[in-house]
Amino acid sequence: MRAMDSKKIAGRALVAAALLAAGSALAQGFPTKPIRLVTPYSPGGAGDWVARASTDRVAAALGQQFVIEPKPGAGGNIAAETVVRAPADGYTLLFATPLLAINASLYKKLSFDPARDLIPVAMVATGPYVLYATGSLPVKNAGELVALAKQKPGAINYASLGIGTGPHLGGVLLGLMGGAEFTHVPYKGFGQALPDLASGQVHFSLNGIGAADAFLKDGRVKILGFTGLTRMKEYPEIPTVSETVPGYEILGWYGFAAPAGTPPAIIERLNAEVVKVSGSPDFSSQLEKRGLIPQTYNLAQMREFFARDAERWARAVKASGAKIDE
Repeated sequence: MRAMDSKKIAGRALVAAALLAAGSALAQGFPTKPIRLVTPYSPGGAGDWVARASTDRVAAALGQQFVIEPKPGAGGNIAAETVVRAPADGYTLLFATPLLAINASLYKKLSFDPARDLIPVAMVATGPYVLYATGSLPVKNAGELVALAKQKPGAINYASLGIGTGPHLGGVLLGLMGGAEFTHVPYKGFGQALPDLASGQVHFSLNGIGAADAFLKDGRVKILGFTGLTRMKEYPEIPTVSETVPGYEILGWYGFAAPAGTPPAIIERLNAEVVKVSGSPDFSSQLEKRGLIPQTYNLAQMREFFARDAERWARAVKASGAKIDE
C-alpha cells in the first residue's frame, strides 16, 4: 500500500512539474500577436491617457502592440461584458476602474459577475478624490462639514456626476460615516456643477485634482481634503478627510483585468510587466503630476484590493438605496 501511495505521489509530482513547465513556456512565448485592451472611456481624458501611456510602455517590453478599443456606456458594463465574453487567452483585457466594484452592487440585473468572471491582473495607479466646498461655507475641513450638516439636517447639499457615480456614493459614505444627512444634487458633468458650487447653490462636491483650479484662485471654491488615507506628496499642506472623519477612504484607480480562465502564467507575466512600468521613475513622475499614486501590487495584493473596494462601494450603494436597472 505504501509503495502504491509513493507511486501515486510521484506521479502527481510529475504531472505538476509538467504543468508548471508548460505554463512557463506559455508565458515565455506570450504574446505572439497584438493585445486588445477594451476601455470604458471615449478617447481623450485622464482615463484614456493612463490606458494609452501605460500600454505603450508595456508593449515595448512584450514586443507586441496594444490595440485600444473604447466601449463607453452603461456605466462601464459594455466594456466589461465584452471582455467577459472574449476568449480567456490573454489577448483581450479590460482597462478596469472602480466602476467594476460599484456596478456589482448598483446593477441588479448584470449579465456577469465581476468577482466571478474577471481576474485582477495589475494596478497602474490609484488616486484620491478632492473634497471641494463653496468658498462661503464656514468650514475648514471634512469634520467641520459633517458637524454643520448635523446642525442642519438635509440643508447641506452636494453635487455629483449622477446616481451611482463615485462622487455620489462618496457623499453617501461621508454622511454614513460621519452620522450626517446631506442632500444629493445630480448633474450631467462637473463642468455644469462647478458654477453652482462657486456661487454657493451647492455646498460641496467630490472630483479630481485640478477640476476646480479656475475657482480656487479667487476663493470661490476651497479644498477641505483628499479622500486617501495619507496626504499627497505634491500637496502636503492639505489634510485627508480621514484626519477628521476617521476611516473614510475612497479612491479612483486604473488597472487591468482579464476573463476568468486566463492561464495563470500569462496573468503573472502581465502583472510583472505592468509592475515594472508603474514603478519606473519616469512614468511614476508623470502619474504624480496628474494627482495619481503609482502602484506596484502583486497578484495577491490585487485580489485583496478588489475585494476591499467592492465591499466599500457596496456599503455606499446600500446606504443610498440606488439601483439603476430596477
